[in-house]
Amino acid sequence: MPKYRVQLKQGSRTIVNHIEAKSVGAVLTFYESISTMKVTEILKIEYENDTMPPVDDMLYHPLFKGIMKTDTRMAKQIIINNVKLSKNEKEIAQLCIQNLEIEGQNIDSLYSALFKTKMG
Repeated sequence: MPKYRVQLKQGSRTIVNHIEAKSVGAVLTFYESISTMKVTEILKIEYENDTMPPVDDMLYHPLFKGIMKTDTRMAKQIIINNVKLSKNEKEIAQLCIQNLEIEGQNIDSLYSALFKTKMG
């Protein structure tokens, strides 16, 4: 049975649950029948990895921000946390071009790139 990530909201509270269900419709029916919270998002989990996460050795750039652009001048900000120290702006741009899209359009370039480095 597929697994789903469900976001529910009521007032200022937001809760995220994980559930196995027959379909997106079944998830929605279940929560609308049982909860006063509003379902605001349902995502099908296509991949999960339950192995132990790596130790936080602080050997990374804490943050990378950049603006991706398509050849039609559509742009979108990308934020990446814990970037490997071995990656530079050119490599990140190439990975964005090869693997990401903006509203179905291929990425043409990455500009306004900024690495946040650790203090101290």
